[in-house]
Amino acid sequence: MKQHISILIIVLMISLAACSNQAIPPASTSNAGNIQSNNVTMLDEGVWPVNVYTEGLPVPPGTVAWAALDEEYKNCSAHITGIRESDYTGYMENLKQEGFSTIADVSEEVEGADYVSSGTLLSNGEKWLSISYIPDSLTIYISFDNK
Repeated sequence: MKQHISILIIVLMISLAACSNQAIPPASTSNAGNIQSNNVTMLDEGVWPVNVYTEGLPVPPGTVAWAALDEEYKNCSAHITGIRESDYTGYMENLKQEGFSTIADVSEEVEGADYVSSGTLLSNGEKWLSISYIPDSLTIYISFDNK
């Protein structure tokens, strides 16, 4: 369990660093240079993923820019755009109402920008959520607790 928490905290910190750059690279039609596992499936853009990982989660406001399912590492992630800070705060409250508790919070002022990148690790005892937020953008990483 401690190893699982450590891995999720590292993912949370990586998500914060990745979200500090709001530019999303254009989709490539070539797989050259793609180092992802062959077990990652990109899901429908614009649609909240409905699967065993997202079951029971409230759907966040905003638009799904991308979502992915990683069968090898058994997780699902989604990147949401068009989300205001009040939307983010409301979504975090909805998660707490659904039984999720905060395990760790991380904030980082982004150099050269006038905002703070926020990251939160949550769990309900069954699922782990790593959520990172910068203005207009939310990334959610979902996995199960592997005790």
